[in-house]
Amino acid sequence: MRRLIPTALLIAPLVVLTWPAVAVGAPTEEARSAVGACLSAVIDGAPVADQIEGEDVEIRRRAEPATCTVTVTGGEPVAVRAAVLEALAKRRERFSPAKTKWDPGKFASRETFCNMPAGRSFNVLVSTAKPGEPLVLTATVLETKARDVRCDRDEGLQTPALPEEGGSGG
Repeated sequence: MRRLIPTALLIAPLVVLTWPAVAVGAPTEEARSAVGACLSAVIDGAPVADQIEGEDVEIRRRAEPATCTVTVTGGEPVAVRAAVLEALAKRRERFSPAKTKWDPGKFASRETFCNMPAGRSFNVLVSTAKPGEPLVLTATVLETKARDVRCDRDEGLQTPALPEEGGSGG
């Protein structure tokens, strides 16, 4: 007599084996999508809410100055950074790293990406955390009135201005 194995027993190992890949990929995909939304909001005027909270990613938009910031609190910093750079690479503005470098401070890296010099000027500031930190990455998209000279010239290592203690923090 032939015994039938319940379908659930056949599928269960597949679910268990694929679950970690899905769980690890979620913050990365969420970050890529959020940065894409911020780029579209600032550059194209796409309608994006002032605040959106996902499981591992948050978007905050400001009207003045026109900025859109993505904060990522889940995933591996290297993978999340790669996803953010992929979102930048998909844009027709052809973002590339600024010639001037930034002091990473408490981060693993702090970078500025500038669009090609033509017409409007956009910057994307990306700060990637060291592994094990609760804040994995922040990326801020902004339009500037004029092209920042640091996009095209090495002005030496830059240190970000920190908000004064007790101030609004930005």
